[in-house]
Amino acid sequence: MNSSSLSSDTSQQFFRQYSANALLPQLNWQNIFVQSNLDDTHLNALNTIYQAAVPLALNVFHELNFDVFTPTAYQPQGLGLFEKLAQQEQKFLDVLEAESAHLDHETRHHMWSMLLRGGAVLVFKAWLGHVKGGESQLDKTQFDELSDLLFIKTRPAQLAQRLRVDANGMLDHIFLMHENDVFLDHFNSLETAALFVDLGVYDAAFLSLRDDRVAEYLKSKGYVTQEQIDDLQCALNPLYCDSLMPKQDCLA
Repeated sequence: MNSSSLSSDTSQQFFRQYSANALLPQLNWQNIFVQSNLDDTHLNALNTIYQAAVPLALNVFHELNFDVFTPTAYQPQGLGLFEKLAQQEQKFLDVLEAESAHLDHETRHHMWSMLLRGGAVLVFKAWLGHVKGGESQLDKTQFDELSDLLFIKTRPAQLAQRLRVDANGMLDHIFLMHENDVFLDHFNSLETAALFVDLGVYDAAFLSLRDDRVAEYLKSKGYVTQEQIDDLQCALNPLYCDSLMPKQDCLA
């Protein structure tokens, strides 16, 4: 092994060990999401999620023999994977509840909104990008595997109760951009997708064009009709180009 590989391995082991004990490097969120207009409430929300998520995530990955520093396939060892993840999610919520108790409602609202849309995944990828490559990077390898493990599954009303948030409050919901990608653009459940329509963040017909599962759910709940979806499709795509509105997976 050459000296540069040794140095990199040693550095990664250092970050792995100390971050698992909640000794995290400070991240500059404004530099990572330079195209996003972040204010103090967004920064506080991101930092609180970050401080809670990364140590717990590293401990889970250690239990699952999942090495975030190697681009190998996700192969958890042993039985009880989902039970372990469910237990860790409850621990994560306990930590978040404690860490956010002193924060104002707007900051807790942003934490709630971000977590329902993949905020825990995103802060871990920011930490991983920092550890692997230095300041202001977002690591995009293994994204599907990490999303499966870190995208919390708690229902929006239950999460709102834990964080003492008004789930129906008319506050902003931020999206974060890194390079050409938009993040916090997925949902942890169909119920959450419907809620974000209720909150006016998304149009039901537009969201239905993106994901067929969401479309069927919103139609079944009376949010939108197939005619409205077809009308929007025609308005956006008068020449019926197949590639204009590609389908996306909007659910974790």
